[in-house]
Order: sequence, then structure tokens, then C-alpha cells
Amino acid sequence: MKKLTVFFIILTLIITGCAAPQEKKKPLTKDQIIARMQKNIKATDSISLDATNKTTISYDKFTTKFTQDTASQFDTINKSALLIKADSNNTKYPVKSVIFNMDEGNIEAFPEPQYLNYRARNADIQYFSSVQSNMVNLTDIVQNVVKKEVDNIKTTDSRIQYQGNSQNLKHLFDYGVDFSSMNQVSTFNDLTDIKIQSGSFDVELSPVKKLPKTMSFDIKVNAKIKNKPVTILMTQETHYKNFNKTNVAMYKADEID
Repeated sequence: MKKLTVFFIILTLIITGCAAPQEKKKPLTKDQIIARMQKNIKATDSISLDATNKTTISYDKFTTKFTQDTASQFDTINKSALLIKADSNNTKYPVKSVIFNMDEGNIEAFPEPQYLNYRARNADIQYFSSVQSNMVNLTDIVQNVVKKEVDNIKTTDSRIQYQGNSQNLKHLFDYGVDFSSMNQVSTFNDLTDIKIQSGSFDVELSPVKKLPKTMSFDIKVNAKIKNKPVTILMTQETHYKNFNKTNVAMYKADEID
């Protein structure tokens, strides 16, 4: 009888030990989140994104509102597809929607461009390749914005947030310029003395790899154009997807009609 009692006591202890709640994993630190995000971004060869950018510019007695919806698919520098739907409320600064597909050096653009010579065609290829590269260059955002503001950002397991007026936000502003139809206007490509007045960003992260799923930001900038003051308010929301799973499908002309 005693042996049976001892057996049941041991069995109870074993079951109780097995059923004991496991210790919860400690949340990642800021540095660990940033390091994991940076590592997985560097390992990215292909990516798709969708973005909406709204830019309001006050300059020379005019306030102009530029909007742009962007869809981008990128799989190495030689294969990409870019769709831009652009609009401006000021006839003085017209913009246009465009599609630019590239596959191993073969380009397809809508509206169909009329090139004067090979150099003009090559300039277009270089420009749109540069824009595409900038759009997917999240390493620069991590390195020059997130890491440099590590003491000022707020993090959870799924978000990175910031609010302030750090001049490091200029990197984020430059990132947004490639998504803004303001970049189609030569006047607004001559900004000097750019100063961040205020800004914020919010990055939603994937659970394990800490890759950005969504990044939204708003920035207010003061600058000059030929010594005349200019104020720029920019907001953008970007959705990232298909990291290393993007199979580029070329856009068609009717997608910007």
C-alpha cells in the first residue's frame, strides 16, 4: 500500500512539473529589433510596394497640392515595373501619370516616349532605375533614421514610432520625394537650405523577421528656391510585401487611363 501511495505521489509531481507554465520569452530590445530588421532587409533581393504620397507646397504666393499613387515591383536592377498615378491642382505645375517596365534592358513605357536619340532613351532608363532603387532602399532609412534616433524612438514587438524635429528626418523626406509628383517639376528639384521643422513616423513590423509591413510618416520642411522661402508638408503611407517572393508582372497601359 505504501509503495502504491509513493507511486501516485511521484506521478502527481511529474504531471505537475510538466504542466507548469513555461517562462515567457523576454521582448526584444530596441537594438535587437533594429539589428534583426537590418539583417533581413539586407537579405532582400525582391520586393513589391504600394504607396500614397500627398505633398503640399507653399511657394511664390501659390499653394500647390501634389498627389501620387505608386505601385512598384522590383527584382534586381534589371527587372522591374513601376506605375505612377500623379496629379497636381495647379496648372502652372502640371504632372503626368506614367508606367515604366524594364526587363533585362528592354523597356516599355506608357505613354510611349519619343526619344530623339539613344542618349535620351538611356537617360530615361537611368532615371527610372534610380527611382526604383531608391524606393526599395530601406537600408538607408534604418541606418540613417531609425538607428540614429534609437534613444528617441518608441518600440513594441510590432512597431517603431517617432515624433520630433530631428534633422535625420531629411533622409525620410528625400525618400518621400521619389514618391511625390513634385519631383516632376524642375522648380522643386532646386531646393536648398532644407530644414526639418517637425515630423513623425510609424513602422509596422512583421512578427519574426521584423521586416516593415507598413511605414507612414508626415514631415514639415522649410527650404529655399533661389533664395525664396518654401514650405513643404509631406505625408506618405507605404505598404511593403512579397519580400524575396516578387515575380515582376509588367503593368499595362490601361492601368493609368
